[in-house]
Amino acid sequence: MMRFLTSELFRQAKNFAAVGVLNTIVGLTVIVFAHRVLGWGPTLSNAAGYGVGALMGYGLNRTLTFRSEAPVGRSMPRYASVLGAGYASNLGVLHILLWLQPSFVLAQALAMVAFSTIVFFGSRSFAFEKTG
Repeated sequence: MMRFLTSELFRQAKNFAAVGVLNTIVGLTVIVFAHRVLGWGPTLSNAAGYGVGALMGYGLNRTLTFRSEAPVGRSMPRYASVLGAGYASNLGVLHILLWLQPSFVLAQALAMVAFSTIVFFGSRSFAFEKTG
């Protein structure tokens, strides 16, 4: 049983990372397209990119990463709350580290790790929890 859990966790983590990389590429593409081609301002372009990324992340993580059969009406709001918790942890870690004065890039990188960790385990145990 433990071997199954370990291999399942590894598979999920690997797929979550792949979804994250793809999500980053697509989100940045949407941001740049909206800003440079459509002429949208930075805030609206950023919101569009993150909105597309959130929807794509939900769909891919639901089907590929966690293979969830949870109803969309239940899992989507839960996923949104997990993203919110991840973002809050990102900001918290970032501001604590900036107060401690490491390099800005190091602070951002560690804040991204906090975000990814919260979103992975929150998605796994709450948004896309196994039913039945």
